[in-house]
Amino acid sequence: MRPRRFPLTALPALLTALAVVGCSSQAAAPSGAGGGAAVQGVTDDTFTIGTTLPLSGGAATSGKGFEAGLNAAVKEINDKGGLQGRQVKLVVLDDGFEAARSVANIRRLGDQEKVYAVVSPAGSANIPGSYPYLAQKGMPLFAPVLPPDPKQDSVFLLGTSQRDQARVIVDFLAGKGIKKVAVIGQDNELGHSIRDGVKEEAASTGVEVVANETTEPNSTEVSSAVLKVREAKPDAIVLGTDNTQSALIMKAVDELGWKPAIMGTSSTVTTGSAGTVGPAGPAAKGVYGTFISELPTSDAPEAAAWRTAQQAAAPDQVGSAYALQAYANTKIFFEIVTRMGDDLSWADFQKTAESLKDHASGIYPPITFGPAAAGGHVGTTGAKVAEWDGSDWKPVSTDWLEPGTSVS
Repeated sequence: MRPRRFPLTALPALLTALAVVGCSSQAAAPSGAGGGAAVQGVTDDTFTIGTTLPLSGGAATSGKGFEAGLNAAVKEINDKGGLQGRQVKLVVLDDGFEAARSVANIRRLGDQEKVYAVVSPAGSANIPGSYPYLAQKGMPLFAPVLPPDPKQDSVFLLGTSQRDQARVIVDFLAGKGIKKVAVIGQDNELGHSIRDGVKEEAASTGVEVVANETTEPNSTEVSSAVLKVREAKPDAIVLGTDNTQSALIMKAVDELGWKPAIMGTSSTVTTGSAGTVGPAGPAAKGVYGTFISELPTSDAPEAAAWRTAQQAAAPDQVGSAYALQAYANTKIFFEIVTRMGDDLSWADFQKTAESLKDHASGIYPPITFGPAAAGGHVGTTGAKVAEWDGSDWKPVSTDWLEPGTSVS
């Protein structure tokens, strides 16, 4: 058989057609599994999702909690027959709390593991490195913990941002009569976001930021920053550091016999979990933290359902706020997919997620995504405050506090 020849005038059209066929994104797929189009991560029997977590390194406590919560949600839905009748498969990769490994893992999940979506990955400072890849790929990244919002169609954030949590922190401290604060934060997106939030809210509340010290990620050296901050004589310290560093800062402050108020976000003091306050020991007593999803001890029916699911999947994590958050993230993801029906294209996932309005999960503040172009895909903005009394986290506020709201 003689090879077929194409006239040169047809070459541009041919190349365009090949480019369309070779495109990896499903964003333009007209229909999902029910319509016969191939959907990455979905077969007749399985639905594959993945995540990257710091299962080792300075944030391993949180990573293991998130993994346990994901496993609890997956086991729960599989025991009930699966997601739209498909068994959910979960691929978990360890990034060691390192940005390069996190970026490589998300690319691997999309290109090699062929997951449908990356769900509840952790790493405020690490995940943004994957935003360009996700923009090109179109694969959903759902409920990452807790990077800044890139305002991309495929990225959906659930938890209130570090920046907005920092704003709530300043509002809360101002309400307690605090006049001068200092920030100790890492030289990464986690630290920068919290610094930005503190600076923004301090300007509107009259609180003075008297010191701003930086630590290196994954380092155990915090004493220099603590000593420099003490020289500025703040009334309170706001933490923008990982779990390990936050505990070391608390201990260093205590060893100096110094008694400023100390407060952090859900990520930096692991509010609701002993992940930070446990290693800090007695030095952690009286520490405040914001939390963006209900505490593990909540009497909400949805929290009770999580405790049952967690007991069945990983009972050692029943007290982990990280596990509860990841479980809730995954349940909301499953809810969106269930609402999609037969069209499981990435384009329809975006459309369905953006249709949520004041969705009540029982764990988060009411969730509304809306189009990314209208301000970003952050589903919630509120936070509550709790205090560590030496043995447990005790809620200080009962309502979700919005940033920019005075707290008395």
